[in-house]
Amino acid sequence: MKNLILLISCITIVGCNQQAKKIENGFVSIDSLRDAHLAGWNNKDSAALMNSLADNAIVMNDSLIHRGINEIASNWVSGGIKVLSNIKTFSLVKEANETIAYDGGTYSLDLTIPGGPVLKEKGNYSLVWTRTNKADWKLILIHIEDISRMPDIK
Repeated sequence: MKNLILLISCITIVGCNQQAKKIENGFVSIDSLRDAHLAGWNNKDSAALMNSLADNAIVMNDSLIHRGINEIASNWVSGGIKVLSNIKTFSLVKEANETIAYDGGTYSLDLTIPGGPVLKEKGNYSLVWTRTNKADWKLILIHIEDISRMPDIK
């Protein structure tokens, strides 16, 4: 009986700790949502990256607009996942409620053109998530504005 009580106590403590990581300000942890999305890019894991997107997501990347998960996969992720790395963000504004969350700030990344130099890119980003009927969070809008792309001079 003592072992059963100890097991239930451990499960409760672990469950509370995991839940605490997912909630911030009474809602979802924006940092964990953003970090999961960035991990998809930095780990070159297109399945994880695509899983973070809503079916009707929109990506606005400079002058290009990609609508829907299929167009985003074929026109943005499939090429980008091969050449982008070391993506870092600095959040300037973030907020969440029970149905929507957003994060905006600046980013930096490495863009490795096959057979070319590594370019250092910096810019601004906005990410907007929406809560689904299944109570998980999916990116509905990604806006990226590159403001500098320079060769990596060492």
